[in-house]
Amino acid sequence: MDKIQRGYLNALNIILGANPERLIKILSYCPSPEDAFNISQTELEKLNFKGETINSFLGERERINIDNEWKKIEKEGARLIVKEDEEYPKLLKEIANPPPLLYIKGNLLPREKYLSCVGTRWPSDYGKMVTPEIVGNLAEEGFTIVSGMARGIDTLSHRTVLSHEKRTVAIVGNGLNIVFPPENKKLAKEIEKQGAIISEFPLGTDPLKYNFPLRNRIIAGMSLGTLVVEGSEKSGALITANLALEEGREVFAVPGSIYSKVSKGPNNLIKQGAHPVTQVSDILSVFDLEIVSKEKEIKGENMEENLIIEVLKKEPAQIEKLIKETRLSISKISSSLILMEIKGKVKRSGNQYFINS
Repeated sequence: MDKIQRGYLNALNIILGANPERLIKILSYCPSPEDAFNISQTELEKLNFKGETINSFLGERERINIDNEWKKIEKEGARLIVKEDEEYPKLLKEIANPPPLLYIKGNLLPREKYLSCVGTRWPSDYGKMVTPEIVGNLAEEGFTIVSGMARGIDTLSHRTVLSHEKRTVAIVGNGLNIVFPPENKKLAKEIEKQGAIISEFPLGTDPLKYNFPLRNRIIAGMSLGTLVVEGSEKSGALITANLALEEGREVFAVPGSIYSKVSKGPNNLIKQGAHPVTQVSDILSVFDLEIVSKEKEIKGENMEENLIIEVLKKEPAQIEKLIKETRLSISKISSSLILMEIKGKVKRSGNQYFINS
């Protein structure tokens, strides 16, 4: 599709308010985006559009400047891709209502293996420990991690992948000239460099509540599977997981405490047949893949560090447990942990320490 037709397509998307069903209906009737843009009132009535929608369409069409709107995309450093483009995710074409167009910053690579990770905006200490471990390992195994750049698990997933210098893709529920949440401006720039930020919403679209279910279908639709770390029973993460199930994709869930509200979502998914995940091999085995990356060897520089590492290799631990297991004094433990954090050998979440794998 040439630049002129893409300009008409962008204008149509603006006029229709990024409504994929309406856009698909008009495009299916007309031979080109230009013809769709110039569709008559009579033809819109034939397509069973309501009078209010028709009047809005005709009024917006009179006001819009196609060239100016296209220049805004170019000025933003974004591109518009369509299903015929090689860059358009292959699996996304197969869902029930694939977006007719996507706005993109950054780039998508041919034959990427996408796997999405979603979860609560308010993760527990447990979620903050689990996400870097599993997502980091998935990135090392060659998966491009897809998420929604929301607060919580989404942001943690993106940051984890970037720390491994691997690829990640953010699907957002607003125009690409807006960063939401606003504190993720720096993160958005980093994602753009090491992957892509994608939206089906035209520039200037605010992150409105009803945009996110549409956004979630793209997260689920372009991915081989969706991993839910934490989420309540009615969270956006569960919506994404259910959309993945509807499209016949794999759903994975990290089990959690039966007393935790944010574990109710993934625990229920497991009861409904989702794959329980406690380590990355649980996901790889579903796709008949084996672990190919080497586990990073963490070694201490002295006896105290080695004793601490041996304990933490088994499971995360609080200082009290480290004192009991290593038989070191609290001063030795505390000073060693501070130095090990600085060196990047261990991480702390709440009052627990774990290996920085």
